Amino acid sequence: MTRLDTVVSRVVLGAIAPIALMLAGWWGAFGLLGDSPAIGPAAVGGLALGFVLDLTLLRRRLGSLYELRLPALCAVALFYSIGIYGFFMGFPVFNAAVGIAGGWVVGRRVALDGLGADRLRRDSRTVASIATAFLVVLCVATAVMAWSEATLGSQLRGMFGLPFDVTRPMIAAIIVVGGVALPALQYWASTATAIGASRLAIRGIVESES
Repeated sequence: MTRLDTVVSRVVLGAIAPIALMLAGWWGAFGLLGDSPAIGPAAVGGLALGFVLDLTLLRRRLGSLYELRLPALCAVALFYSIGIYGFFMGFPVFNAAVGIAGGWVVGRRVALDGLGADRLRRDSRTVASIATAFLVVLCVATAVMAWSEATLGSQLRGMFGLPFDVTRPMIAAIIVVGGVALPALQYWASTATAIGASRLAIRGIVESES
């Protein structure tokens, strides 16, 4: 692996424990104590504990992103998918980044391990399919929430300064078109990224050996 690969691995895997424990501290304190001043310290404490774990017990595993088996890689993708979805308050467009990142990891791993073009096609399609399935679920969740919001049309009109009323048929069309186009774009981008990452890795290997 290159230095960049190591940095990417440590950032991606190293962020999981701090984020998860920060959220656990936040929501745990909220569930036990309600709207209490202790929520902030509990969240900061969870964040700090996560960094401590990264520097101690998890330190040797933070560089293993490109060695993860598919179930573990899917677990990482699911964690970030849920986190991004929540961060952007149910707007799923940015979740496409998870599948693209998964394609990058798979493409690099196949090339670095010398597994060949057939393995690249199989693994890239598998990762793209799983990431797209995650995205479809999130798009459905967003569609259900959007359709159940009676004032969504007026909210969209005010948000974008539209000179016309946003009707329910317009909202339905946006949901259908976006729900089809975004997963399709996700699948294509994931597989294309995997192929591109593999070619870059192979080029780097050839240049280092020459």
